[in-house]
Amino acid sequence: MYKNPLKEKLRNKQPLAGCIIQGALPAMVEICGLAGMDFVFIDAEHSPFSERDCEEMVRAAEIRKTVPIVRPPNCEPSTVLRYMDIGAMGVILPSVNNKEEAEKGLQAVKYYPRGTRGLAATRASDYGLRKPMPEYIVEANQETIVWAMIEKVEALANLEEILSVEGIDGLILGTSDLSQSLGVPGKGQDVKVTEAYNRFVTACLKAGMPMGAVVRPWESVQQHIDAGLTILLSASLGLFAAAANNFVAQFKKSSGN
Repeated sequence: MYKNPLKEKLRNKQPLAGCIIQGALPAMVEICGLAGMDFVFIDAEHSPFSERDCEEMVRAAEIRKTVPIVRPPNCEPSTVLRYMDIGAMGVILPSVNNKEEAEKGLQAVKYYPRGTRGLAATRASDYGLRKPMPEYIVEANQETIVWAMIEKVEALANLEEILSVEGIDGLILGTSDLSQSLGVPGKGQDVKVTEAYNRFVTACLKAGMPMGAVVRPWESVQQHIDAGLTILLSASLGLFAAAANNFVAQFKKSSGN
């Protein structure tokens, strides 16, 4: 366990840059750290990761001084525990729709007295070798991050009550799943998605809650920062796809193929 630099940056309202890692590639995590990403979003919901895969990527993040945050496949305490015990510095709770779900996910990340996370001498606690467990528990409760994904119409309707959960460090708007919930699947530029985005931003600003989103190809980092977002995400596969398309376009132009 170490001091989490994301915590201080969030308190100071400093923007954070992160990348969604969608393949079991520790080298990709290292590249993100070397490039200066504040954190990596290890996506165990939409990627075929095992806990062992995630553990190797957490190690890669630590080596390159970027913070590893995992999105588990669900918010069940037994699931969250397995990712926290490998050394993740927090979780991104998938599809949180109400206050009860947010609280359940939060409690799965935190130890007593804030939560119910199971306690053992695991990698997260340096196997109990660095400090007494009571000290580790206090430190872990202070330093771990809990972000909640807002991805459905139900979540938007319950946004204020989700925002009221003490201990949630930020909300991230998932516009892809939200577009489906709004009845316009895959249409990220639809007016319904834009209205939902504006509703999300207004509510988070009012509550003083850090918020984030993925920067889509038709968007800019600047427009999100101007709107008040402080957690800005890219996606590893999207970055690779854009670079691959650009290379092939240059190749065809130069080679005449």
